[in-house]
Amino acid sequence: MNSSLKNMSLQNPKRILILSGLKIFPNQSGGHLRSGSVAKSLARMGHEVCIYSIAGRRGDYSNNGPMLYQGIEENLVEEVNLSLTIGLIQAVARRLGLPRVWQYILLRMGLIPPSLRNRLDWADVILCDLPYTPPVPGPWKKKTWLLLSHNLEHRLMAQGTFTERLFSPWMERIEMVAPLRYDGILACAKEDSEYFKNRSSNPESVRLVANGIDPDLYNRSGEEGKGLRKSWGLSAEDWLIVFSGSRFGPNLEALAKLLDFCAAEHKYLVENRIRFLILGSICSSARVTDTMIVTGPVKETYPYFAAADAALNPIQIGSGSNVKIFEYLAARLPVISTLFGTRGTVLEPEQDFVVFHEGRLKESLDRLLRTQSKAMWNDHAERVWTRVQDSCDMTAILRREWKGFPMGKASPQNQLNVSSPAISGTHSR
Repeated sequence: MNSSLKNMSLQNPKRILILSGLKIFPNQSGGHLRSGSVAKSLARMGHEVCIYSIAGRRGDYSNNGPMLYQGIEENLVEEVNLSLTIGLIQAVARRLGLPRVWQYILLRMGLIPPSLRNRLDWADVILCDLPYTPPVPGPWKKKTWLLLSHNLEHRLMAQGTFTERLFSPWMERIEMVAPLRYDGILACAKEDSEYFKNRSSNPESVRLVANGIDPDLYNRSGEEGKGLRKSWGLSAEDWLIVFSGSRFGPNLEALAKLLDFCAAEHKYLVENRIRFLILGSICSSARVTDTMIVTGPVKETYPYFAAADAALNPIQIGSGSNVKIFEYLAARLPVISTLFGTRGTVLEPEQDFVVFHEGRLKESLDRLLRTQSKAMWNDHAERVWTRVQDSCDMTAILRREWKGFPMGKASPQNQLNVSSPAISGTHSR
């Protein structure tokens, strides 16, 4: 996106607090990417934005400090609460396979740390990331409270583990009243948008903000990709097809089927020089075989997209839309996807992507290999991106949908500078 467009000033900038249950930066999952893209876009629109994350990641707690401050970019910081009590509750809940019910209970009861109270005083607008972070009772009640929806959580939980299925009715009750509890909702896809609109007295307060990304992150030099391919022993004749994801139920199910396919079609894959690049924390450790390259968790995914020749989205279940599709498009990769995997996009089947039907991945791969050369597929991917980029760029999406959204009046109290105490880079105290 044009840098001048990113930094356009607002006549009435707001102090926006994004209340998150988990640390968002660096982005390590599709959920992190959605939240982080919204935060960056609001900051680039001229608002002062602070993400307050209730809990950190496992490695953060070795910093021996109550808070972690991250300066992300201009107008945007993240503050991560590293209370050992909350960290312990989070660890136990994860070990038991429980959803983030504990976060909802603490916030609804107003049991929050002083640092969060300070940020709630500071903010004009509070944007709650997922329904696990409800409005907090207190003197902030009259401020503007918005919900950033990623999907319909109760439907996703209904497709999850036994424990998650038990909590699905509980989450459904929470999502049913969300249009009454929040002043506005940023929905992710048509599914959750219609659900919330049908339960709202003011349907205009529900805006469709799809899973856009920051396209500039994916416009990388091919040299990074070439270096990775060389390290894996790949030549220009080899096809490397990326499937990215985190340890998310629908991703894990799709990966299990892909592993079965690789075992059943080993000869076909080797003879046609096809390898799958399994990118991200969907697998806990790295390994390389003659049909698969698994990265395990990586600090940044962007260079790996530059190494790929095409992208695969085999997702068959879930809710909301898949961020990975928008990443694939921004990386200018030809895409093989299920129809379900492209929900929430403007992509046309067979015209913009190769359709993958259940149990027929070999046919989709044949179409990729036999119908066009790599150069022709690259040109195709560039044309698709040119056509759909305005629906994939989160800043462009938010500029359209933020207009007329309910905004509270700026509060004169506690004029805390969003850029302080964070500095460039990451540090703790």
